[in-house]
Amino acid sequence: MDYSFIAYILLVIVACLGTFSKLNNSDRLWAGILTLILFILIFTFYGMRWFRDTKSVFSYSGSWPPIINMCPDYLVYFKRGNQDTCVDLIGVNRSNGGLKRWAKEDTPANPPADSTKYFPNVYKPGMTEAQLATLCRKTMDAGLTWEGITNGESCTFQANQKVLQ
Repeated sequence: MDYSFIAYILLVIVACLGTFSKLNNSDRLWAGILTLILFILIFTFYGMRWFRDTKSVFSYSGSWPPIINMCPDYLVYFKRGNQDTCVDLIGVNRSNGGLKRWAKEDTPANPPADSTKYFPNVYKPGMTEAQLATLCRKTMDAGLTWEGITNGESCTFQANQKVLQ
């Protein structure tokens, strides 16, 4: 039996009903209702954070991220001939990593010929640690981030081996 969780629930009930009752008794019914709703949201948020149970519907116990995208963050998958690539449609790359943004006239029907507008490294499930290290290095060299691979400063895929297998 988790007595701290029971104590938390009792504290929440006392705080919510006490505040609502005090505001309602001072003829501020709408303030009481809004405060009650706000308290419920806040206490639910912190209750889910502080009292995680492995059998709870609200908790996630797997590794993060649950899946890894095929392309770095904010890049879009594009098939160039029979080669899988990623392209920058919105100008994510702010460093001098070499990956250039597609211009307005570049479309899938009329793709650019400039190879610096393509990021040819795509994630595929089942990649080895050496292949992931290569993806990480090339992503950082291009000045990009890739959730599950790199945060832009260091490789993060070691913590996600359960997902990668």
